[in-house]
Amino acid sequence: MTKKFGPVVAGKFYPSGRDDLIDKIEDCYTHKFGPGQFPDGSEEELSSPVGLISPHAGYPYSGPVAAHAFRWLAEAGRPTVVVIIGTNHSGVGSSASLVAEGRWITPLGEVKFEAGLAREILKSSEHLEEDSASFSREHSIEVQLPFLQHIWGSEFSIVPICLKSQSKEVAGDVGAALEKNLPEGALIISSTDFTHYEPQEVAEEKDERAIKSIMDLEVEKFYRAVRKHEISICGYGSIGVLLNFALKKDLSPTKLKYATSGEVAGYGREVVGYGAIGFRK
Repeated sequence: MTKKFGPVVAGKFYPSGRDDLIDKIEDCYTHKFGPGQFPDGSEEELSSPVGLISPHAGYPYSGPVAAHAFRWLAEAGRPTVVVIIGTNHSGVGSSASLVAEGRWITPLGEVKFEAGLAREILKSSEHLEEDSASFSREHSIEVQLPFLQHIWGSEFSIVPICLKSQSKEVAGDVGAALEKNLPEGALIISSTDFTHYEPQEVAEEKDERAIKSIMDLEVEKFYRAVRKHEISICGYGSIGVLLNFALKKDLSPTKLKYATSGEVAGYGREVVGYGAIGFRK
């Protein structure tokens, strides 16, 4: 029997009804902090791999920033497979987890897993383990799916990866495994938010340091910045994976949008930072 995951946060992070969810996604595109236009999804497959950093909070807060990432992706082309690297927020399961077989359910339909590719990635990694427990309560992978489904329906497959360990060693190992096995038209999504629950000025200052090192493709510099300045990026390990992959594949980053929950929602003394960054040749 095919194992099914989700929806974990339907009705919490985004609407649980299909029509309401589509309306909410479209609101994210037209929001004053969104890109201002709907995506025009290209049916032409990507000719080379691309990467995205995209936030994973509730859509009323991070959705407009995520919309910048997915509009950029829609213009780049249709991915042949999507690797989504989430952060283990529950603490359940292995330090670095992957599921090879299954489907993820959202109000917009079911997305299948790319089992063969997932198993090859597992074989190439010293740290990844096949472990479904890590995904049982995890939202950071799920919230990316409706944006993809809004553009291309459910006619794509995913490899979900969940990191409890954010270490540089794990990031390097997983990045190398992806570089070895992913097809040319693959998409990697680093699902992460940036600084958590700091005043607006502090969040901006900290996140500017982190984003500068990302734009410079400096893995060591990025990890040093996170440690030295105590930047509470929940998925910095997934960013590390993407940076390692980008360096191996000669991808260049483009900063698409940065905003905080305070700016998007219009209130809050302590804010969360959200960034959208695209990587391509």
